[in-house]
Amino acid sequence: MSVRILVVDDKPNMRRLLASVLEPLGEVVCVDGGARALERLGRQRFHVVVTDIKMPDVDGHQVLRFARRLERPPEVILITGFATVESAIEALRDGAVDYVTKPFDPDELKAKVARVVGNLRPTTVDPAASIWHGMVGRTSVMLQLFHLIERAGPSDAPVLILGESGTGKELIARALHALSARALRPFVAVNCAAIPSSLMEAELFGHARGAFTGASSARAGLFEEANGGTLFLDELGELRRSAQAKLTRVLEARAIRRVGETHERPADVRVIAATHRDIPALVAQEAFREDLFYRLNTCIVRVPPLRERPDDIPLLAEWFLGHGEPRLHLTAEASAALGRHSWPGNVRELRSALAHAAIVAEGSTIAREDLPAEISLGAPIATPDAPRDLGSLTYREALERVRADGITRYLEVLLEQAGGNVVAASERADVERESLYRLCRKHGVNPTDYRAPKSRG
Repeated sequence: MSVRILVVDDKPNMRRLLASVLEPLGEVVCVDGGARALERLGRQRFHVVVTDIKMPDVDGHQVLRFARRLERPPEVILITGFATVESAIEALRDGAVDYVTKPFDPDELKAKVARVVGNLRPTTVDPAASIWHGMVGRTSVMLQLFHLIERAGPSDAPVLILGESGTGKELIARALHALSARALRPFVAVNCAAIPSSLMEAELFGHARGAFTGASSARAGLFEEANGGTLFLDELGELRRSAQAKLTRVLEARAIRRVGETHERPADVRVIAATHRDIPALVAQEAFREDLFYRLNTCIVRVPPLRERPDDIPLLAEWFLGHGEPRLHLTAEASAALGRHSWPGNVRELRSALAHAAIVAEGSTIAREDLPAEISLGAPIATPDAPRDLGSLTYREALERVRADGITRYLEVLLEQAGGNVVAASERADVERESLYRLCRKHGVNPTDYRAPKSRG
């Protein structure tokens, strides 16, 4: 059963803030006032309600009283200003589980809700639910993934998450953290590819004063920052071997040594790592330490790419489009175009495509033409002169091959007819000029090759 949290506030900015803070803990539904909250509570079960007290139509006290009368009442946490703290304390006597005062610390609120969720934590994944710990999916491969995360979460062992870019590896790491005994302690994420290799060891393990040029004072590293909690090392495959050796030592001894120091400090940290790289291949190439790989492969979580779960695309689209105002909907043609695309960028690419469509769409409907050109144009999946070697490929490989060839041929014909004029070609294709340029670059088509030569004299 997925944990569902109802956020009630009449201010859009506050709803967005609360949703971003609480989404790692479960499925968050936001409503814009007490009246909407009563209507939603009457037809759907929620485990936690986070509500403002002072609202113009139905206030937080009325939401609390209504919630407590339900057959399976949710736990209620109130948000109040300093002037109404006495009102919040009165609400505690009426059955509220806790309250926070404005301006509140988001981490404090998250910790309070996490404590409530921890007491309610479901022991099984609900196959009928579309979201679990912020991850959207109902296909069999995703349900298997959810069950594995649920089993691995309470363990303190390191976890290695393998998956293509854009598949949501950090969401998995956060779910593992939320399901562990460390849930109320820090979750610290670092992208190993974003930190220069010369600074990586100091970032991870800290440094002493004077350890290197510019180290004017001692500084704790990310391991110390995550003490008692979880350190998520994203893009682990980019870590250089010297840092890999120190990381192996940390996992063995559960202690770290700052750069420039001789003594060790205890490191009570669970390490979760992720990469899109082929780690066994890197080990074979001696680009990744074998002993570190064996330390991390105690538990390996493989994330399926989006193309392996196409039935989840409508759920993901509904989820991404459901947070805006007004709520947007896809036409049947737009949905079909999403289903035909191969999604090399996975869920991240889908989210970006829908964000693009939401900007250019007119009204509350997203048409096929509103999607990025590489998705809306599509391509034929078969051609009369299909290469003879297609039979040696898998279905997915063949589909990718003919789709790419079809788009390339379309661009060539389009530019040939437009005489290499990209503006005219984009108007004929009904796409933005920059989108057409991007498609040309992706498929190796140069518009200048189709321009008519200038006459001399």
